[in-house]
Amino acid sequence: MSNQEQAEKDYMAGMKYKDIAAKYDVSINTVKSWKNRYGWQRGNSKKGASPPKRVHTKSEKGAHKKEDASDELNANQELFCQLVGAKRLPLYRAYMIAYQVAVDNNAVRVKASRLRSNPKINERIVNIQQEVAAKHKWSLDKVIESLTFVHDAAESDIYDQGLKKANSDAMMNSLDRITSLLHISDEGVKAKAEAEIAEARAKSVDTSFSDEDRTIILDDMGDDN
Repeated sequence: MSNQEQAEKDYMAGMKYKDIAAKYDVSINTVKSWKNRYGWQRGNSKKGASPPKRVHTKSEKGAHKKEDASDELNANQELFCQLVGAKRLPLYRAYMIAYQVAVDNNAVRVKASRLRSNPKINERIVNIQQEVAAKHKWSLDKVIESLTFVHDAAESDIYDQGLKKANSDAMMNSLDRITSLLHISDEGVKAKAEAEIAEARAKSVDTSFSDEDRTIILDDMGDDN
């Protein structure tokens, strides 16, 4: 039996959202999305015909507005949030999948953008992104630390072994990525990187690479400008 099926039994037995979420190690919004998606009903829902009628009568519009005004997300909204927050899909693609829209057009993109700007949708997406980051133990500091290691290792190899194209590429690429993540001006960083590589090349005692390799490296540095 899946967690969702077991959680449904707990819900039917009267367990609260937060207790179910804690029991199955999921978020409260995930439990709420299960309830909406699979139509969980408590108590005397089978005694009357009112719940089925609500789907086919004018009361549906009022019920939908009430749901949108509450803290709960419906199944479409939750799926949209998951696709954007966890899968990193573009807004329009997430909207098309969540709401089963077959054709991409300007109206779809407007609706997707409007949905993303909804405060509770935005909050849910941010929470999902934080959950994913925590699950994989990723953070901006960790990414920068890894890229800095690549840069420093490449720089060290350049000083110890002489200028090699692979090392210079690794150093420049890591600088580019750090620059992008920290929103630093590209011009200043690239200029400094080029100066460091030029200095390393001048100080290097390893001249074993060929003139052809030297030409390729210089051409690549020229392309970066």
